[in-house]
Amino acid sequence: MPLRVMEQDFYDLFEGWLYNETTSEAIISLFDKSTGKSRRISVLDPMWLVNCSKKDIDCLFYNKIVYEKRDKEQAMQYQTIVDVWFAQDINSGRYWKTKWRDLEIDEFLKGTSENKDQRLYLKEQQSLGR
Repeated sequence: MPLRVMEQDFYDLFEGWLYNETTSEAIISLFDKSTGKSRRISVLDPMWLVNCSKKDIDCLFYNKIVYEKRDKEQAMQYQTIVDVWFAQDINSGRYWKTKWRDLEIDEFLKGTSENKDQRLYLKEQQSLGR
């Protein structure tokens, strides 16, 4: 299932973020000092935050989500995701390397001898982060 495209590099406009109990989403508040305009980013699913840049994840990690006491469990789903991604350096600009990726490549290219060269090429590209 594709993830929603998220605005990136909002960290310099960041004012705060909170859990909205009415809509069951996290709201990221932004303010542009040069124009005097404010806006918000609505995040319905915590997984959407993986599309944020490294600096955005850092910003959300250091500025904890605001929530009402009764909404702690829901709000912490967003904060916990950010905490894990901060600790594991997972963000939109990072190619996440796992053993599963190697397995997917091997299984995809398995079969013919000509695919051996393709498999080696793809593994080389993967090690270069492409």
